[in-house]
Amino acid sequence: MDTAAYARRFLTAELTDIDADITRLIALETERQARQIILIPSESIAPPAVLQALGSVFNNVYAEGYPPTRMMQDDIDRLLEFDHQLAYYRRYGDRRFYKGTTYVHFVEALAQRRCAALFATPEVPAERIHVNVQPLSGAAANLAVYDAFLQPGDTLMGMNLFQGGHLSHGSPFHISGRRYHIVSYGVDPTDERLDYNAVMALALEHRPRMIVAGFTSYPWAPDWKRFREIADACGALLMADIAHPAGLASAGVYPNPVGFADVIVFTTHKTICGPRGAVIMTTDP
Repeated sequence: MDTAAYARRFLTAELTDIDADITRLIALETERQARQIILIPSESIAPPAVLQALGSVFNNVYAEGYPPTRMMQDDIDRLLEFDHQLAYYRRYGDRRFYKGTTYVHFVEALAQRRCAALFATPEVPAERIHVNVQPLSGAAANLAVYDAFLQPGDTLMGMNLFQGGHLSHGSPFHISGRRYHIVSYGVDPTDERLDYNAVMALALEHRPRMIVAGFTSYPWAPDWKRFREIADACGALLMADIAHPAGLASAGVYPNPVGFADVIVFTTHKTICGPRGAVIMTTDP
Protein backbone atom coordinates (compact mmCIF):
# COMPACT_ATOMS: atom_id res chain seq x y z
CA MET A 1 0.00 0.00 0.00
CA ASP A 2 1.52 3.33 -1.04
CA THR A 3 1.64 6.36 1.27
CA ALA A 4 -1.32 8.13 -0.29
CA ALA A 5 -3.51 5.06 -0.04
CA TYR A 6 -2.46 4.52 3.59
CA ALA A 7 -3.34 8.11 4.44
CA ARG A 8 -6.74 7.81 2.79
CA ARG A 9 -7.47 4.56 4.60
CA PHE A 10 -6.32 5.42 8.11
CA LEU A 11 -5.54 9.13 8.57
CA THR A 12 -8.47 10.84 6.88
CA ALA A 13 -11.17 8.17 6.94
CA GLU A 14 -14.30 8.29 9.07
CA LEU A 15 -14.74 5.80 11.92
CA THR A 16 -17.52 4.03 10.02
CA ASP A 17 -15.05 3.28 7.23
CA ILE A 18 -12.30 1.70 9.34
CA ASP A 19 -13.90 0.11 12.42
CA ALA A 20 -17.37 -1.32 12.04
CA ASP A 21 -17.25 -2.92 15.50
CA ILE A 22 -16.71 0.32 17.42
CA THR A 23 -19.20 2.10 15.14
CA ARG A 24 -21.83 -0.46 16.03
CA LEU A 25 -21.06 -0.24 19.74
CA ILE A 26 -21.41 3.54 19.68
CA ALA A 27 -24.77 3.17 17.94
CA LEU A 28 -25.91 0.60 20.49
CA GLU A 29 -24.84 2.77 23.41
CA THR A 30 -26.56 5.80 21.88
CA GLU A 31 -29.77 3.81 21.64
CA ARG A 32 -29.41 2.48 25.19
CA GLN A 33 -28.96 5.95 26.64
CA ALA A 34 -32.06 7.16 24.78
CA ARG A 35 -34.11 4.21 26.07
CA GLN A 36 -32.89 3.78 29.65
CA ILE A 37 -32.58 6.10 32.63
CA ILE A 38 -29.85 4.83 34.93
CA LEU A 39 -30.25 6.63 38.25
CA ILE A 40 -26.57 6.90 39.13
CA PRO A 41 -25.89 10.31 40.75
CA SER A 42 -22.35 10.41 39.41
CA GLU A 43 -23.46 10.26 35.77
CA SER A 44 -25.19 12.72 33.51
CA ILE A 45 -25.77 13.39 29.80
CA ALA A 46 -23.33 15.67 28.03
CA PRO A 47 -25.05 17.77 25.35
CA PRO A 48 -23.84 17.60 21.72
CA ALA A 49 -21.80 20.79 22.04
CA VAL A 50 -19.69 19.21 24.81
CA LEU A 51 -19.17 16.03 22.79
CA GLN A 52 -18.18 18.14 19.79
CA ALA A 53 -15.55 20.02 21.80
CA LEU A 54 -14.20 16.76 23.23
CA GLY A 55 -13.70 15.44 19.71
CA SER A 56 -11.79 18.49 18.49
CA VAL A 57 -8.14 18.76 17.43
CA PHE A 58 -7.18 19.88 20.94
CA ASN A 59 -7.15 16.15 21.67
CA ASN A 60 -3.82 16.04 19.80
CA VAL A 61 -1.98 18.42 22.14
CA TYR A 62 0.04 17.75 25.29
CA ALA A 63 -0.14 20.69 27.68
CA GLU A 64 1.64 19.91 30.94
CA GLY A 65 2.25 23.06 32.93
CA TYR A 66 0.12 26.17 33.16
CA PRO A 67 -0.99 29.10 31.00
CA PRO A 68 0.90 32.40 31.31
CA THR A 69 0.14 34.08 34.63
CA ARG A 70 -1.20 37.24 33.01
CA MET A 71 -3.72 35.23 30.98
CA MET A 72 -4.98 33.53 34.15
CA GLN A 73 -5.53 36.94 35.77
CA ASP A 74 -7.14 38.86 32.90
CA ASP A 75 -10.90 39.18 32.68
CA ILE A 76 -12.67 37.31 29.91
CA ASP A 77 -12.92 40.25 27.50
CA ARG A 78 -9.21 40.99 27.81
CA LEU A 79 -8.35 37.31 27.58
CA LEU A 80 -10.14 37.00 24.26
CA GLU A 81 -8.17 39.83 22.66
CA PHE A 82 -6.06 37.30 20.79
CA ASP A 83 -3.60 39.71 19.18
CA HIS A 84 -2.88 41.40 22.50
CA GLN A 85 -2.37 38.10 24.33
CA LEU A 86 -0.24 36.56 21.59
CA ALA A 87 2.03 39.60 21.50
CA TYR A 88 2.95 39.01 25.14
CA TYR A 89 3.03 35.24 24.79
CA ARG A 90 5.53 35.33 21.91
CA ARG A 91 7.77 37.77 23.77
CA TYR A 92 7.98 36.16 27.21
CA GLY A 93 8.65 32.70 28.60
CA ASP A 94 6.24 29.80 28.64
CA ARG A 95 5.20 27.77 31.70
CA ARG A 96 4.43 24.65 29.67
CA PHE A 97 6.74 21.69 29.15
CA TYR A 98 5.71 21.34 25.51
CA LYS A 99 5.55 23.62 22.51
CA GLY A 100 2.47 23.96 20.36
CA THR A 101 0.22 25.03 23.25
CA THR A 102 -0.47 28.55 22.00
CA TYR A 103 -4.24 28.15 21.83
CA VAL A 104 -4.49 25.65 24.66
CA HIS A 105 -3.58 28.57 26.92
CA PHE A 106 -6.73 30.37 25.83
CA VAL A 107 -8.95 27.34 26.37
CA GLU A 108 -7.62 26.65 29.86
CA ALA A 109 -7.57 30.28 31.00
CA LEU A 110 -11.07 30.82 29.60
CA ALA A 111 -12.33 27.78 31.51
CA GLN A 112 -10.75 29.17 34.68
CA ARG A 113 -12.33 32.61 34.32
CA ARG A 114 -15.73 31.22 33.38
CA CYS A 115 -15.67 28.86 36.35
CA ALA A 116 -14.76 31.71 38.71
CA ALA A 117 -17.62 33.80 37.32
CA LEU A 118 -20.03 30.89 37.72
CA PHE A 119 -19.32 30.47 41.44
CA ALA A 120 -18.72 34.10 42.38
CA THR A 121 -20.92 35.62 45.08
CA PRO A 122 -21.67 39.22 46.09
CA GLU A 123 -19.14 38.77 48.91
CA VAL A 124 -16.50 36.96 46.83
CA PRO A 125 -16.15 38.35 43.28
CA ALA A 126 -14.76 36.27 40.43
CA GLU A 127 -11.36 37.98 40.47
CA ARG A 128 -10.72 36.59 43.96
CA ILE A 129 -11.38 32.99 42.92
CA HIS A 130 -8.41 30.97 41.67
CA VAL A 131 -9.21 27.91 39.58
CA ASN A 132 -7.39 24.79 38.39
CA VAL A 133 -9.26 22.83 35.70
CA GLN A 134 -6.64 20.15 35.07
CA PRO A 135 -7.68 17.19 37.30
CA LEU A 136 -9.00 14.20 35.38
CA SER A 137 -11.43 13.14 38.13
CA GLY A 138 -12.79 14.17 41.49
CA ALA A 139 -10.76 11.56 43.37
CA ALA A 140 -7.57 12.76 41.66
CA ALA A 141 -8.44 16.35 42.57
CA ASN A 142 -8.97 15.35 46.20
CA LEU A 143 -5.60 13.60 46.29
CA ALA A 144 -3.92 16.67 44.82
CA VAL A 145 -5.38 18.81 47.61
CA TYR A 146 -4.33 16.31 50.28
CA ASP A 147 -0.83 16.15 48.85
CA ALA A 148 -0.56 19.94 48.91
CA PHE A 149 -1.58 20.36 52.55
CA LEU A 150 -1.02 17.08 54.39
CA GLN A 151 1.89 14.88 55.29
CA PRO A 152 1.52 11.09 55.54
CA GLY A 153 0.12 10.30 58.96
CA ASP A 154 -1.63 13.66 59.38
CA THR A 155 -5.19 13.53 60.66
CA LEU A 156 -7.88 13.87 58.00
CA MET A 157 -11.53 14.09 59.01
CA GLY A 158 -14.33 13.18 56.60
CA MET A 159 -17.74 11.59 56.50
CA ASN A 160 -17.96 7.84 56.95
CA LEU A 161 -18.30 6.08 53.58
CA PHE A 162 -21.17 3.91 54.80
CA GLN A 163 -23.10 6.93 56.06
CA GLY A 164 -22.85 9.09 52.95
CA GLY A 165 -19.17 9.95 52.43
CA HIS A 166 -16.92 9.17 49.50
CA LEU A 167 -14.11 6.66 49.04
CA SER A 168 -11.56 9.46 48.73
CA HIS A 169 -12.58 11.02 52.05
CA GLY A 170 -10.59 8.48 54.04
CA SER A 171 -12.12 5.11 53.32
CA PRO A 172 -9.79 2.17 54.03
CA PHE A 173 -10.57 1.00 50.48
CA HIS A 174 -8.86 4.15 49.15
CA ILE A 175 -5.27 5.35 49.36
CA SER A 176 -6.41 8.33 51.47
CA GLY A 177 -7.46 5.88 54.17
CA ARG A 178 -4.03 4.29 54.19
CA ARG A 179 -1.86 7.37 53.82
CA TYR A 180 -3.47 9.51 56.53
CA HIS A 181 -4.84 9.04 60.03
CA ILE A 182 -8.60 9.07 59.43
CA VAL A 183 -11.26 10.28 61.82
CA SER A 184 -14.76 9.80 60.40
CA TYR A 185 -17.91 11.62 61.38
CA GLY A 186 -21.38 10.28 60.69
CA VAL A 187 -25.08 10.88 61.12
CA ASP A 188 -27.23 10.85 64.23
CA PRO A 189 -28.80 7.36 64.36
CA THR A 190 -32.14 8.80 65.48
CA ASP A 191 -32.80 11.12 62.53
CA GLU A 192 -29.95 10.19 60.12
CA ARG A 193 -28.82 13.81 59.87
CA LEU A 194 -25.52 15.41 60.74
CA ASP A 195 -25.20 16.48 64.35
CA TYR A 196 -22.87 19.46 64.05
CA ASN A 197 -22.31 19.56 67.79
CA ALA A 198 -21.04 15.97 67.64
CA VAL A 199 -18.84 16.85 64.65
CA MET A 200 -17.44 19.79 66.62
CA ALA A 201 -16.68 17.57 69.62
CA LEU A 202 -14.93 15.02 67.41
CA ALA A 203 -12.86 17.73 65.73
CA LEU A 204 -11.81 19.27 69.05
CA GLU A 205 -10.82 15.83 70.34
CA HIS A 206 -8.68 14.82 67.35
CA ARG A 207 -7.53 18.20 65.96
CA PRO A 208 -7.44 17.20 62.28
CA ARG A 209 -5.20 19.01 59.85
CA MET A 210 -8.07 19.04 57.35
CA ILE A 211 -11.84 18.52 57.44
CA VAL A 212 -13.63 17.37 54.31
CA ALA A 213 -17.22 18.57 54.08
CA GLY A 214 -19.29 17.17 51.26
CA PHE A 215 -21.01 13.93 50.54
CA THR A 216 -21.88 11.27 48.00
CA SER A 217 -25.15 9.88 49.33
CA TYR A 218 -26.33 12.24 52.06
CA PRO A 219 -29.58 13.93 50.95
CA TRP A 220 -29.42 17.13 53.02
CA ALA A 221 -27.41 20.20 52.13
CA PRO A 222 -24.41 21.01 54.32
CA ASP A 223 -24.28 24.00 56.64
CA TRP A 224 -21.06 25.60 55.39
CA LYS A 225 -21.08 28.22 58.14
CA ARG A 226 -21.13 25.53 60.83
CA PHE A 227 -18.35 23.58 59.11
CA ARG A 228 -16.29 26.79 58.96
CA GLU A 229 -16.82 27.34 62.68
CA ILE A 230 -15.76 23.76 63.41
CA ALA A 231 -12.62 24.06 61.28
CA ASP A 232 -11.66 27.36 62.92
CA ALA A 233 -12.25 25.95 66.39
CA CYS A 234 -9.75 23.13 65.90
CA GLY A 235 -7.34 24.93 63.57
CA ALA A 236 -8.15 22.79 60.53
CA LEU A 237 -8.31 23.57 56.84
CA LEU A 238 -11.78 23.11 55.36
CA MET A 239 -12.20 21.37 52.02
CA ALA A 240 -15.65 21.35 50.41
CA ASP A 241 -16.29 18.47 48.03
CA ILE A 242 -19.37 19.38 45.98
CA ALA A 243 -18.85 16.87 43.18
CA HIS A 244 -22.52 15.94 43.03
CA PRO A 245 -24.36 19.25 43.58
CA ALA A 246 -21.89 21.63 41.86
CA GLY A 247 -24.32 22.52 39.10
CA LEU A 248 -27.03 23.28 41.66
CA ALA A 249 -24.62 25.40 43.73
CA SER A 250 -23.54 27.41 40.68
CA ALA A 251 -27.21 28.04 39.84
CA GLY A 252 -27.94 29.33 43.33
CA VAL A 253 -30.34 26.56 44.38
CA TYR A 254 -27.88 24.78 46.70
CA PRO A 255 -25.54 26.30 49.31
CA ASN A 256 -22.36 27.64 47.73
CA PRO A 257 -19.19 26.96 49.76
CA VAL A 258 -17.29 29.91 48.25
CA GLY A 259 -16.38 32.23 51.09
CA PHE A 260 -16.47 29.43 53.66
CA ALA A 261 -14.12 26.66 52.48
CA ASP A 262 -10.38 27.03 52.04
CA VAL A 263 -10.49 24.71 49.04
CA ILE A 264 -13.42 23.59 46.89
CA VAL A 265 -13.38 20.52 44.66
CA PHE A 266 -16.01 19.33 42.21
CA THR A 267 -16.43 17.30 39.07
CA THR A 268 -17.64 18.62 35.73
CA HIS A 269 -19.60 15.63 34.44
CA LYS A 270 -22.39 15.33 37.01
CA THR A 271 -24.85 18.19 37.56
CA ILE A 272 -22.75 20.49 35.35
CA CYS A 273 -23.24 18.05 32.43
CA GLY A 274 -19.78 18.75 31.03
CA PRO A 275 -16.80 16.58 30.10
CA ARG A 276 -15.30 14.07 32.51
CA GLY A 277 -12.93 15.99 34.74
CA ALA A 278 -12.69 18.01 37.92
CA VAL A 279 -11.96 21.49 39.24
CA ILE A 280 -10.08 22.82 42.27
CA MET A 281 -10.94 26.33 43.49
CA THR A 282 -9.61 28.55 46.25
CA THR A 283 -9.71 32.18 47.29
CA ASP A 284 -6.24 31.94 48.82
CA PRO A 285 -3.55 31.81 46.11
